[in-house]
Amino acid sequence: MAERPSRRGPGPRLAVIEGWAGRRSAIPFALLVLGVLAAGLIALLSLNTAMGENSIRTQKAEQRQAQLTDREQQLSQQLSGLSAPGALASAAAAQGLVPNPQPAFLNPTTGAVLGVASPAPSPSPTPKPTPTAAASATATASSGAKPSASASPTASGTPSTSPKPTQTASGSTR
Repeated sequence: MAERPSRRGPGPRLAVIEGWAGRRSAIPFALLVLGVLAAGLIALLSLNTAMGENSIRTQKAEQRQAQLTDREQQLSQQLSGLSAPGALASAAAAQGLVPNPQPAFLNPTTGAVLGVASPAPSPSPTPKPTPTAAASATATASSGAKPSASASPTASGTPSTSPKPTQTASGSTR
């Protein structure tokens, strides 16, 4: 058999080293694990921040709801006070309305009138003092005197009772 020519020349001699040929580097795997951990940490931080913002919004909404509930209760109490029978009667009297002792009622299903309608009696107006020359002279002479609660008589000596127009519940005046 023929021998192979050997190549020994001026260059370096290459040799195969066992054990390094099938082994991979661990650096790419370590970078992959670090990347996954960093992405998870960023996701957790953004989720925590979003939950904190939602918690603050919820707290502000609950405070606003409590304020609105308090305002609703306050307005409800005010409405109850204004719609009480005594308050309604005094407001009606202040507007010149008088109660009718014999009211008539309507039946909404049949349209029948129940009772006999009669006009309410007009209230006697409170007499107002009329200023006279003698009254103004006495008022200036005795400035420390308290005014009396009685009505002052007119020239004839009787209190004046001029009829005052009254307003009915429908808004018309008599």
